[in-house]
Amino acid sequence: MLDSTYDISDNFITQLCNTIETIISQAECERISEYELIKCLQSGRFQILNKLSMSQSDQLFQLHFLVFHALYKLRIKLQSNKVGYLKISPLSIEVCALSTMISHNQTLDLIDPLAEYYLNLDNLKNITSEEIEHLILSFWKSTQNPNGHLDSLRILELSPPVSYTEIKKQYKRLASKYHPDKGGSTTLIQAINQAMATLSQHYKNGNIR
Repeated sequence: MLDSTYDISDNFITQLCNTIETIISQAECERISEYELIKCLQSGRFQILNKLSMSQSDQLFQLHFLVFHALYKLRIKLQSNKVGYLKISPLSIEVCALSTMISHNQTLDLIDPLAEYYLNLDNLKNITSEEIEHLILSFWKSTQNPNGHLDSLRILELSPPVSYTEIKKQYKRLASKYHPDKGGSTTLIQAINQAMATLSQHYKNGNIR
């Protein structure tokens, strides 16, 4: 269980939500990143969440979770007041007009698994340091190579959309064709095996059907 740096009371969350709303409404550009938002929150003007450091894994996760918890609560508030729809991602946080979303046939995430996760503070309180390290490692891996599964598909001479059954069938065909015992390349077979491992991981995570 994670030791929280703050007493996460209703008043604390309300203050955080109100401060984030102020920052977003006064932002010089239409959107702001999570990093920029955190820097603003910890600045001399607001001095909120400034006990948490981005250089320590446990504290970084607390920062991220509390900010996203407040953002999703703010999304509900803005939408219920018909002010707008808050788009939330680490790289871009922005308020969009509801009319714009509807005119572009964009869904309003009525069922959003991420919202359900971040709105439940028990997910912050009950996480372990080991789980945090795993989450951060997985995030950086996906950031450094977000299109890894596409590269893997190309190695297997496939292109999306493709089913996992087709991927396995193609892998077996190429593994047999390029096996070193049949005069194939050791380097190529290693690349084929790594590609299959990557695609299998994506499939298990629900990213490929």
